Amino acid sequence: MSASRAPVRAGEVQCAFLGWPATLAPVLDDWAAENRQAIRDGDRARLGELAQAFDTQVRAQIEARRGCAPDADLTASLMHESVDGRPLRDDEIVSILRNWTVGEVGTIAAAVGILAYHLAADCGLQQHLRSAPGRLPAAIDEILRVDGPLPANRRVTTCPVEIGGRSLDQGERLSLSWIAANRDPAVFEQPHEIRLDRDPADNLLYGAGIHVCPGAPLARLELRVVLEELLDATRAIEPASSGRAIRAEWPAAGFDHLPLQVSGR
Repeated sequence: MSASRAPVRAGEVQCAFLGWPATLAPVLDDWAAENRQAIRDGDRARLGELAQAFDTQVRAQIEARRGCAPDADLTASLMHESVDGRPLRDDEIVSILRNWTVGEVGTIAAAVGILAYHLAADCGLQQHLRSAPGRLPAAIDEILRVDGPLPANRRVTTCPVEIGGRSLDQGERLSLSWIAANRDPAVFEQPHEIRLDRDPADNLLYGAGIHVCPGAPLARLELRVVLEELLDATRAIEPASSGRAIRAEWPAAGFDHLPLQVSGR
């Protein structure tokens, strides 16, 4: 990236997206890093503390918007939403904003590492995108289809259901592999290959229908800008000759360590 341009941190983007004061940006960045580490450590006590800390921050932003018009910012708009004619409760708004923040700050960081890794590993694709930057949006979605930044999530069944011939009672805990859906050979021919000619409608990277990710436009914008800047400022991106890439351990995604050799213009 240009040496004259100050780097923008994920927390700054998220604060601008939600309409929160810029002073909260470093707080969000630190919180996301601590939350990620607690998830990896399986530290439920620490996760509870972090959830409470985030709850406090969000409730302060909600209180600051009491009486604001819905077009004041995204947070104020959410406070005017309703479900089945019932206004959203504060705890529901907090939950939504927490998911948006974790998704944008943590997932974008993982996605950037995944994209850089695949560009370094595929010189042909890298050079194609240098010469045809208009293909970047399709390439980003396709790479993240194969190597998703959100591998899975947990859910609890709300009623008895039968899936694939197996009966599940109400209240059962499940782990859903989201990446598996995007590697389904019944939908994607040679699903593990990165191909830019696939139908984007088949890609469930950002969900679908009523469950589509509300932050998808922002995520796509962030990732496109990152790769545009990276490719524009470099001649080549290659795996480093010393050291090796180390994948993040479950349940995290992306990389814990990704040494790359970058040749500037």
